[in-house]
Amino acid sequence: MATSDLLLDPGILSNDPVLELYGWKAVEARDGLAVLPRRDDWLQALRSGVEAVGLPDRVAEGRFSQAVVYLQKGKAATQEGLATAWKNLVPGGRLLLVGGNELGIKSAVKRLAQELGQGGELLVNRARSRVVSFERTQHSGPEIPDPAEVEIECGEDALTLQSAIGVFSADRVDRGTRILLEHLHDVESPARVLDMGCGIGVLGLAALRRWPEARAVLADVDRRAVEAATKNAVDLGFSDRCHALWWDAVQEKPPSTDCDLVLINPPFHTGKKVDLDPARAMFRSLDQVLAPKGIALIVANRTLPYEQQLGGIGRIRMIRDEAGFKLLELRRGSS
Repeated sequence: MATSDLLLDPGILSNDPVLELYGWKAVEARDGLAVLPRRDDWLQALRSGVEAVGLPDRVAEGRFSQAVVYLQKGKAATQEGLATAWKNLVPGGRLLLVGGNELGIKSAVKRLAQELGQGGELLVNRARSRVVSFERTQHSGPEIPDPAEVEIECGEDALTLQSAIGVFSADRVDRGTRILLEHLHDVESPARVLDMGCGIGVLGLAALRRWPEARAVLADVDRRAVEAATKNAVDLGFSDRCHALWWDAVQEKPPSTDCDLVLINPPFHTGKKVDLDPARAMFRSLDQVLAPKGIALIVANRTLPYEQQLGGIGRIRMIRDEAGFKLLELRRGSS
């Protein structure tokens, strides 16, 4: 059973429109507005006739009598959802926090109750999940945490990037990305770069700093990441040489063509489950975006079985094996 199904129990939702953070099934049932930073979710919701936006700050303030927030894997993302819901509820409105035991719903409810100074009402407790209701009062409510800054080494230089709440590795550069960054000094100067699954822009922006004549496309499924990457490009003075796209590899056409260099640190988790479908969809797009003599660098967990699919695109070799990661080089054309 999906956690969202608990909301459809009798008496949980009123008949009024609902504001829904990180899901859309309640809006489908009652009308309202869904906030869906992931483009795959956003596209699916739109196809179902649900009104949806990609970012919390796109919601008009104070017009809903009920709001739903799904507990997220990261505390900061949950906090942003709760703050957005609270701000957009009318006085006396209901805030429903929904989540499973595996994500720590009991602890999250306890923290929110302490923050709001009220005990939540347990509405549903089954299927290892809970729905807990809080009343919108005059309390200022949860606050959105400030995003972190991330510093990356780029040769003898360093870049400071603004992160975003809820994105992968939001407060640091993960080890796999560092391995790929360290290899850029061995790559010949490209004219056109694609950072596929760009996050806040670490790889693509480092490439632009290294190669002043290069141009880049940054693409990611998470709208929050795309906004951060766009801002970082502006702050670094790269906005005339790159643009960032909100893009889903599974459902949409490739974001670019004829790329000399493609950089990929593909996701392999959906929540806590291993899910290789997004990476495989990226590799299908890679076959279409890579120039005839282009190069792709792919970093991945050592155990992930990517070589067979990549080998159908070009010549693949492992160029680094370190700390549980492998760095693969894919080349088009002749040697």
